[in-house]
This record gives sequence, C-alpha cells and structure tokens, in this order.
Amino acid sequence: MKNHNYRILIVCNMSLPRSGAPWRRIEYFANFFTTRGILVDVVGALQPERNMKNVFRNAKGIIYDKFRVFNFQWQINILNLMIEIFNLLGTFPIFLISLILRPNVIVVSIPHIEPLPIAYITAKFLKIKLIVDVRDPLDYWPSWTKGFTRKLFSFINIINYSIMRKADLVLAVTPSLVSLLAKQGVRARLVMNGADVYTFRPHPRSEARRKLGLSDDAAILVFNGYLGGYYDATPLLQAIAKLPNELKNKMVYLLVGGFGDATYARKFVRVANELRLSGNIKVLRPIQDARKLAEVLSAADVGVITRVTSELYDPTIPAKFYEYVACGLPVIALIRRGSELWRLIEKWEVGFACEPHDLDCVTRALEKIFDESIMESIRANVLRVRPLIDRRQAAEKLFSLLRELLEPKRDA
Repeated sequence: MKNHNYRILIVCNMSLPRSGAPWRRIEYFANFFTTRGILVDVVGALQPERNMKNVFRNAKGIIYDKFRVFNFQWQINILNLMIEIFNLLGTFPIFLISLILRPNVIVVSIPHIEPLPIAYITAKFLKIKLIVDVRDPLDYWPSWTKGFTRKLFSFINIINYSIMRKADLVLAVTPSLVSLLAKQGVRARLVMNGADVYTFRPHPRSEARRKLGLSDDAAILVFNGYLGGYYDATPLLQAIAKLPNELKNKMVYLLVGGFGDATYARKFVRVANELRLSGNIKVLRPIQDARKLAEVLSAADVGVITRVTSELYDPTIPAKFYEYVACGLPVIALIRRGSELWRLIEKWEVGFACEPHDLDCVTRALEKIFDESIMESIRANVLRVRPLIDRRQAAEKLFSLLRELLEPKRDA
C-alpha cells in the first residue's frame, strides 16, 4: 500500500486537536497510517465555545504532526431538539471537503452519532469505502434526553444501525460491544482500545510527587477526566470518610481535569465539605500533553474509575483504564458487576472492582492500598499485562483490515 498514496478522511464530531482519550485514539491511528505512506486528514467540529476565533486557520487546516485537522462541522454541545437538528445540518461540510480531498476511505468515529448519515451519502456518491469505529453504545444518547429530542436521537440510531449494516467495515473496541452490535444485525470486527505505552509509562513516583508538592507518605488516588455526567465520585468520597482517621488523613484524591458541569461541581464540593474531606482533594487543570499526564499519573498509588450503574455502559472500557495500566497503576473501579471492565479487572487481577452502592467493598479496597504486600502483587500483575494494551497492536490490525479492504485481489 505504501506506493499507492491512499488518502483517509477521519471524521469525529468534536473540536480537534484536544485533550482526552477519543482524540488520542484518532491521533495515534492517524500518525500510524502516515508512517505507512497513507495521506490522512481529520475533520472535527467547529464549536463556538472553542474555536470560532480560529475560523481562517481551520479553513487552511491545522497541521498536527504528519496530518491535517479541519474543524469544519458545526457543533453546539447542548442536548435539545433544535440544536440537534442544527448539529445534523452542520455535518454537511464533510461532503464538501470530501469532494475536494477525494479520499479513498472515510472513517467515522462513534459515539458522536450525527456525522454518520452524511458520511454514508458521501461514500456512496464518491464510490469510496466507509469504516465505522464504534467506541461506545449508540443507545446512551437517547438516555440523556427526553420528549421529542429523545425520539429524534432514537430515530437517528435506527438510521445509523441501518448504515452500519451496509458499511464496508465496522470496528468495535470490546467483545461485548461486538456482541451488542450483532444483536442489531451489524457484523463488527474487534479492534481493541489501548494506550500508547511509549508515551504512557511509569515514571519515578517520588520525583512525580515532589513536582506536585505531594508527600511520599500519602496514599494517592488519581482520576483523569471530567467528573459529572456518568462519572460520579461521591460514593468514593463516602467510602474515604469511613476509613479510620489514621488512614483517612493520609488519603489524597487527585483530580486531573476537574468537573464537566457546574451543577455537579457544586454537589461534589458540598459532599466533600459535609464529610470534612476538602483537605484531601487536590484538583489540577486538564493536561493536554500526554507525556506530562503520564508523569502526573505516576505520582499516584491507584487510578480511579467511577461510573453510573446503568447497564448501557456495561460493554465499554474507559480508555483511562488502559492509560492507568500503561503507567503501572492498579485500578479501583466503581462499576456494575459483570460489566466488561469488571471482567477484565478480575481476569488480569490488576485492581479492585466494586459496585458503586457497595461502600463496604469500596472501603475495603481503599484499606488494601496501605498493605504493601497486596499492592506489590497487584503492581506486578499490572506490569505483566502492560504489553497487552499496547495501542500499536490495534493500529497494526486496523492497517491489515484496511489493506484487505483496499487491495482484496493482492491479499487473495
């Protein structure tokens, strides 16, 4: 494929480049494809709150590593009927930029569900291949809305499932998600998520703590991302409050990213004050540089994942899980029993899984952080499985599938 100058257009309905796990997956794949001689362009969203001041720069394309990013789709992050119709119409620039760039393949990143219909029309019009990369279930979008907006999201999902049945290739990041899509008649190939283990790697803990002004004696829990929405940390605060004072006083909850919305932030602060845990919490701004983020994560004893109890999220594994493991961190996850993440934590023995309402389980897990013999064994397991989550393996598999798609005769 290297001498054919194939071009891939990756579509993701968020402003790019940005911090966060979805972007790091796209970024890694885009850079990997360029090393294989493929031209790559990425189409993101033009969001008023993020990049309206850079409209001219977006029009020329943001040069990022070895590929270009065009923030051309119009996207407003508000869930209501009129805004969703606006966001759907705002995906039309995908068609226009495809006419100009003439890609051989369009890759659409899900769970942002609006771009898929116009991407399908574009692929049919230009007679090119369509790949859908599914990271989360489509069905959780209607769950966040009500009334006509929910009906609209449900209708879009019906259309998108129909499109995925006709797509040239559908990818899913977990076996459970492959099975979920199969129930909708969609045949998906497993291309697991992971982490760039050369960027996310263990750093010396003492040095990382010194830079953050944290004590070597502290037991540090780290959460990377935005609390709020489906990430609720109040059960963890309640479990910390149940610890004996000599342990509780050593506990530090390090939040890297802060809060996704002001309402949840007020709730979190109120609960922390009521439990007298304000002094146990340290909040850092979002860290866009992945190498810097890896250094901060390495300061912790345990990486934390908090989730809602809805079964909609059972098939998914948050990318932060892989990044914690890549940095050598055991994991505490507040999740539903039997979910994909619960299964993987138990299988690999890399931490503790508790249901969010089971505060006794969470408290026992927190107490084990202070038992060095237990933690040493878990850290050894984390380092043992670390090669399994190398994102390069997923990129190589995707490249192989792409080659089969574009050069079936040669592979035959």
